[in-house]
Amino acid sequence: MFAGMEQKKVDIVVDEAICKGVKFFDVAPTYGDAEVKLGRALKGRREKVLLSCKTVARDKKGALSELRQSLKNLKTDYFDFYVMHGIRDVKKDVEVACSNDGVLATAIEAKKNGVVLRIGFSAHTEESALAALDAFDFDFFMFPVNIFCYMKSGFGEKVIDTAKKRNIDIIGIKVLAFQRWPNKSDRAKYPNCWYQPIEDREIATAALAWALQQGLVSAIPPADIKIFKDTLDIAIDRPLLNLEMMQRIKNLVDGITPVFP
Repeated sequence: MFAGMEQKKVDIVVDEAICKGVKFFDVAPTYGDAEVKLGRALKGRREKVLLSCKTVARDKKGALSELRQSLKNLKTDYFDFYVMHGIRDVKKDVEVACSNDGVLATAIEAKKNGVVLRIGFSAHTEESALAALDAFDFDFFMFPVNIFCYMKSGFGEKVIDTAKKRNIDIIGIKVLAFQRWPNKSDRAKYPNCWYQPIEDREIATAALAWALQQGLVSAIPPADIKIFKDTLDIAIDRPLLNLEMMQRIKNLVDGITPVFP
């Protein structure tokens, strides 16, 4: 969300978010200049927030290089959460990342040294998420907990159930994704979103309420400043789910193409 945004605006957004109770901030090296700008915005209040960073590296050496650069960019000496980012394929991502020379080795060493407090991953497929959970005792993970995906195909059900049984924290991503963009030209309105976000306030409230009912410890909204502020307002109001809202969503499901699977 902060990529390309003026530093003064980033400072204001971060300040407003913290004042409204936001404590969790997530960023990655692949998000343009977001690391640098968030690092500046958090100056003097790093200890007041939980900071999460990611790596797209799958090898030990590459991950260590990214970790060091991210720490420098964010002006911190540790991360509360560190994430193996965007795993999709069991062999190419999970098996490589969790091997002796994989990114997981870097994360484990960093945790031993106090540079990383919690180790996790973000997954975009059920197969990769379940494989990762079997490969290592992660502290948490990020996964699409999306009502449209769940109702259309049951996407996420096995992963959510596994997390509950093993008592592993889930941070919800794509919670407010509506569907894949019907037309690429439509994306101009939300250039930082590769999917079409939910714009209807009532539907967004229902989607967030449903996701929170799945046991999430946190949720990451779409990378758009307006939607971020709207989501924050919804969360502050403690969203509730009712039968009328659920019926509206059921009426929409058949006519859209959810972002997953």
